[in-house]
Amino acid sequence: MKRLCCGILMSVLFLTGCSSLKVLDPKGTVAELQLNLFQISIAIMLLVFFIVFSMFVYFTWKYRETPERRGFTPSYVKGNKKMEVTWTVIPILLLTILAVPTVKGTFSLAHSDEKSENPLEIEVTGHQYWWEVHYPDQDITLTNEAYIPVDQPVVFHLKSDDVIHSFWVPKLGGKKDLIPGKNNTLTLNASEEGVYKGQCAELCGASHSFMRFKIHAVGENQFNQWKDKKSKEKAPENLTPAAEKGKKIFISKCLSCHAVSPAERSEGPNLAGFSDKERIGNVVKNTDENVEKWIKDPSSFKPDINMPGFPDLTEEDLHALSEYLSRLEE
Repeated sequence: MKRLCCGILMSVLFLTGCSSLKVLDPKGTVAELQLNLFQISIAIMLLVFFIVFSMFVYFTWKYRETPERRGFTPSYVKGNKKMEVTWTVIPILLLTILAVPTVKGTFSLAHSDEKSENPLEIEVTGHQYWWEVHYPDQDITLTNEAYIPVDQPVVFHLKSDDVIHSFWVPKLGGKKDLIPGKNNTLTLNASEEGVYKGQCAELCGASHSFMRFKIHAVGENQFNQWKDKKSKEKAPENLTPAAEKGKKIFISKCLSCHAVSPAERSEGPNLAGFSDKERIGNVVKNTDENVEKWIKDPSSFKPDINMPGFPDLTEEDLHALSEYLSRLEE
């Protein structure tokens, strides 16, 4: 029984670290500030631990029972004001050292969206189980990803369409909840170009673990080029006969929930650039075979999602629909 308990405990300890998200690797000023606060807290705790543990070892050894002390009863000491004042003042000083930068940093982050000059505004809506990212000034809508310029503050306007979610990009900053009926803001910025992974950090249902997203931080010129390209992007026009048939099926079966152009908003995920997605719904690899299986029964891959299955579609219909979706490129 003891071996079983130890095995379970060790498994839990190892599995808690199974994640591709790197938390202590800041790539933005907000994340750097939060890491500094974390390091100050750890340093103070380690200092207290070292002192207390050293005193514990020292006094345990010094006043251990020996043949000479066996039966010895120490004299009663009523109190020591110097010691009492010392162990009262020291914790107060340590808490003050920790509180000053923490309070200062917390208020600075809380009002960062008001202090930011010329920020990029992005609206993020959490759904079960995907992220809708909308650029109101550019009228661009993305799914499960965002593009931002390096060294420019970005104000994310966060809201939820159903339950509580939590927006978290570890390398760029801390978490902020998305609460139904309430709008929250989170200001982040990237100091280096790269692709930063994000995750919903609030348990929101059966497919919570699949609610991931990416933030692409690029140079200013590259961002402007991307923005211009996206704003002009349209649904594909020159289609093969199979893709043309797939388009008709898409219009009759899927268009009520999905859009295929970044300039359009929809109830379900925007499918613009679908063929360039690495995974379908953040779950399975994006292949023609998996696309057909997903359309037929998506809940078998992603439990509790709102998308219905289409078991009535024939193999030919599924091939045609998959062919059409493969034409939705960046």
